[in-house]
Amino acid sequence: MSEIPAHVPQSALARSITLISATILIAAQTITAAVAGGWAIAGFLGLGEYAAYALEAIGLGLGVWAVVAFVKSAVRNARSEDV
Repeated sequence: MSEIPAHVPQSALARSITLISATILIAAQTITAAVAGGWAIAGFLGLGEYAAYALEAIGLGLGVWAVVAFVKSAVRNARSEDV
């Protein structure tokens, strides 16, 4: 059996591209799911058009908050690997 190294060093460019790609993927899925959840809840409860917009806006806010939290955590962890 060949031994696989526990940590393969990456360049700063490779880490940046990985972080940007993951952020785009996670942002698209998180924000879309949050807005769709607001729409689905309003439709299920029969709350009407304006309530649906309100719930979608709340979902959008929560989705953006989650993406920002992810980016902060990812950047903090990427910087800790530089040491």
